[in-house]
Parts: sequence; structure tokens; C-alpha cells
Amino acid sequence: MTRRTDRTAVVHAPDLRIETRRTGGTVRCALVGALHQDNQHAFALALHHGLRARPARLCVDLRAVELFTSSALDTLLRARQAAGVLGVALALGSPAPCVRRVLEITRCAPYLPVEEAGVRTVVRPRPQAARTGPPGTPRADRGPVGPRGVVAVRRRRG
Repeated sequence: MTRRTDRTAVVHAPDLRIETRRTGGTVRCALVGALHQDNQHAFALALHHGLRARPARLCVDLRAVELFTSSALDTLLRARQAAGVLGVALALGSPAPCVRRVLEITRCAPYLPVEEAGVRTVVRPRPQAARTGPPGTPRADRGPVGPRGVVAVRRRRG
């Protein structure tokens, strides 16, 4: 169900409320509730309508999100791609801890800039050990079962 006022649209979906508001050159989509597969379509439509207005900036406010699943992440990444094609800057506004965690785990944080109180930043993933080869390759100082140069000795009972 969608209700429109002058520059505001409110969408109610299962477990989710989306309010889209245009202010100057910015469209802000504020989400309250859970983002999952059952309401992914409503989320995608809200982002599509926000981009259709061709604003200078689209801000997706995720501070009141309680559940953020992979389908919601997929929708956000597709919206980011569409925004790039249209020349619209897309940013996440104060994402909830559950959203930050999904961005960190999936390593998508560098692709979705975050705005905290009007300051635009990029969430950096936690530093990891430097890898010299593809995943699954043993490190140079270790063999498949332990440090190199160490010989395993079996003791016989006797």
C-alpha cells in the first residue's frame, strides 16, 4: 500500500515501512523494520522510484533496520549499479549494526559509502593477514600439517 503526499511516499510491506522524501536535490529512503526476501520487491520499487526522479543524491537511511539479509544486499548493489549509470550518488545513511556486519562479512563495504551525520565515509573492512596466493594455498612458512622443517617422529610402544 502506497500513500503519497506532496513530496513524500510511504510504502507498507510485510515487516517493513519505507518512507521516500525528496528535499532539494536529494531523495531519502528511510526504512523501518526487517529487509528480507518477502519484502525485497517493495524495497527495490522504492529505490527505483527514488532513482527515477534523477536526484543528485539518493540516501538510503538504514538506522532503524532490524534484519538485513542477502536479498536486501543484492537489491542495494543493483540500485548502486543503476545509480552509477544514471549519474546519481548513492549513500547509506547511518546503517544499523546488522547492516554493517553484513557489509563487513561480504566485503561490500567499499562499494556502498556511508553518511554519518552529514559526513560521507567508507566503511573499511577489518585488516586481514596478507595473502601471497589464491585462497587455499598454504603459507610459505607452513606445510599442510605444521611448520616446515619439523620432522614428525613416531614413538613405538614396546
